Amino acid sequence: EDSASGIGLPSPQRSSFAMATSEVACLVLVIAFLAVADACTSIAVDRAATVDGSMLVTQTDDCMECDSRIVHIPARDHPPGSLRPVLPYAPSFPREISERSPQYSESLDERPATVPLGYIPQVPHTYAYWETTNPIMNEHGVGFGETTTDAVISAFQPNTTNLFYTHEAMKVALERCKTARCAVRTMGDLVDNYGFYGDGPSSGESVSVIDSNEGWIFHVTAGAKGKSAAWAAQRVPKGHVAVVANDFTIRQIDVHDKANFMVGRHLFSAALEQRLWDGQEPFDFAKLMQPKDSLPRFASMRQWRIYSRLAPSLNLQPHVDPLLMPFSVKVEVPVSHRTLMDMHRDHYEGTVFDLRNGALAGPFRNPNRMEGGVGSLKVRGEDARAISIRRTAYAVVVQSRPKEVAEKTGSAGVAWYASDAPATSVFVPFYANSTWGNKQSEPNAYGRGSMFKFDRKCAWWAFDFVANWMELNYENMSQVVIPAMAKAQDGLDRSMARVEERATVLVARGQKDEALQLLSAWQTNAQQEVVDQWWQLADYLVMRFNDGFDNECIDAGGPPRGVDKGQPSCRVGVPIGYPAWWLEQVGYGFDIHPQYAQPAGSRPPADFGAVLSTPAPPGAPWATYPSSDVWLDNFWSGPGQRGQVVTVTTQPVEQAAVPAVAADASGDWSRG
Repeated sequence: EDSASGIGLPSPQRSSFAMATSEVACLVLVIAFLAVADACTSIAVDRAATVDGSMLVTQTDDCMECDSRIVHIPARDHPPGSLRPVLPYAPSFPREISERSPQYSESLDERPATVPLGYIPQVPHTYAYWETTNPIMNEHGVGFGETTTDAVISAFQPNTTNLFYTHEAMKVALERCKTARCAVRTMGDLVDNYGFYGDGPSSGESVSVIDSNEGWIFHVTAGAKGKSAAWAAQRVPKGHVAVVANDFTIRQIDVHDKANFMVGRHLFSAALEQRLWDGQEPFDFAKLMQPKDSLPRFASMRQWRIYSRLAPSLNLQPHVDPLLMPFSVKVEVPVSHRTLMDMHRDHYEGTVFDLRNGALAGPFRNPNRMEGGVGSLKVRGEDARAISIRRTAYAVVVQSRPKEVAEKTGSAGVAWYASDAPATSVFVPFYANSTWGNKQSEPNAYGRGSMFKFDRKCAWWAFDFVANWMELNYENMSQVVIPAMAKAQDGLDRSMARVEERATVLVARGQKDEALQLLSAWQTNAQQEVVDQWWQLADYLVMRFNDGFDNECIDAGGPPRGVDKGQPSCRVGVPIGYPAWWLEQVGYGFDIHPQYAQPAGSRPPADFGAVLSTPAPPGAPWATYPSSDVWLDNFWSGPGQRGQVVTVTTQPVEQAAVPAVAADASGDWSRG
């Protein structure tokens, strides 16, 4: 049933690309990596934990320069003896120029085709799938999430002859597999045979993969001395959720339990050769295969937030050390695609780490934080790393449906895609085996555009514009944007239910192709409607919150006729001003000289209590599934690493003293 054959070519045909990179290109790669590296969050949920029996997997692509266009790769037949090119990882626009899709070939007149790193044997038939910076889902409902990790053993282009980064291995898996287990084995065989390289000088990768029946977490690094690969995979237990946030999470591996573990050919020998493992102690992948000082709270905070919301009775605490976090937890509340959308919109709202609070949030409670820059090199420190961040290029929630549902509707699942930061975006559907649903099969706003040119025909710019405009006054604008986001999401769910009823009738009549055409046309129109609505919202925000005033009744036609300015039904030109708690905090008074604040402590101003008691806006993602109470204070402990001793208190963190944070290089976990 699954075709993973044809990947065992011992000596691949290799192009000269890897040997022909200039010193200038090397310098650019190093500079780019030393700035703010990409980082992602992935969640996988077993079907026994979901409301409808679907398997779910997610990803945010937290990338400041990635080409996030959605591209459809059609199914194809290939003649005997064909070779499949293996393309290099190049996330910036255009990420690829090739004949794999009309969207990739449209630039061939202007630019040369992407030069392959090498070739592997092709199979007779490859399946259709959707992809963006990473592949998302194929026609059989196999779906992916991805997150980059640190690794002790690494290889990096162009200083390696290894052929595969995970994005290309994932594509081959979607082309050849109908199951998640096949996808894991295919990716593993590819990197074993041809070698793995990371997207940075010391990086590995984690891939979360699902089908309609099960989910797996796949970890990979380069093999000994940077050759081949070292990998392992673990099945997500029944009824569990597994979170990976730029950190390896697979612990001890039971090679005899083939139902729940898969292991690469070179994993143990690589660890022995690199002197990472003595061959006697139990093999702990997360402990052995990544640096001890790598991204502790950067990873553990996101894991804690998701686990504490979905399994509150466990009372998990936000440890510094990710090794104290479980591989997965049993879900206590049934999860839907909407649940995971909201998880990805999170800024720790309602917790002691709420990013809307504190001096860096400013007077209008902006949860987004600036990253990198010269200042962070001079003043060492760390923010709570949110799940939705300013530079998120896209988020995706992949829903692989039960086979009986797939057979009724004619589609194996849905990939819900949110352009730009999910906290202020709408997830729109892409059916697993659909295409661009118009007569010309041309992409809509989600399949065009780039970050390098402002374009009102591009979905990413619509959501990015709204997100950036909210930076002016996040608190007030969120009262408009969050309800609009929830309303759009509700509308998509209702509309989808109606169109699937029609598709079910067509499938029952034996008209499966017509059902697929119906779903494709509906989703393409629905996607464009959301983008159009978001541009209208953008225009409204510009007009309503102009010059620091709230012009509530301004719309495209201006204030209603016959309504005077002073009447409460029409608020125009109402000053917003600075809130009292902010003025108190910065020492506002009658001294008209510029005022400067100094560090004073973690106590909020007295007037801030009213802010904390303000009801959340309708549809707020944090209003359901709150985190459990926080009782450990080890997250205040400053620079640390995996395996460090933590301090347990017997009082809530609000009452605990906050020790000083040492300012040394070991505390820099701001990467990503």
